[in-house]
Amino acid sequence: MASSEEKRETGSAMMIIGWVLVLFAMLVMFFHPAARKLGEIRFEVVAGILVVVGLVLNIVGARARARNR
Repeated sequence: MASSEEKRETGSAMMIIGWVLVLFAMLVMFFHPAARKLGEIRFEVVAGILVVVGLVLNIVGARARARNR
């Protein structure tokens, strides 16, 4: 079984990964505004999925940290 400290560290790592995914999604949307002009929505879909996954990881990580204090 994992100790409380290991679970807290896992929660922190999940939160960091979640924020990195959200920031990467923002970078995708910042550097590809021309895709919208061409009628392509793939970048927006990918960025949206990254944001959702990032926020879910952040929430799960925060709950894991809070439970193991």
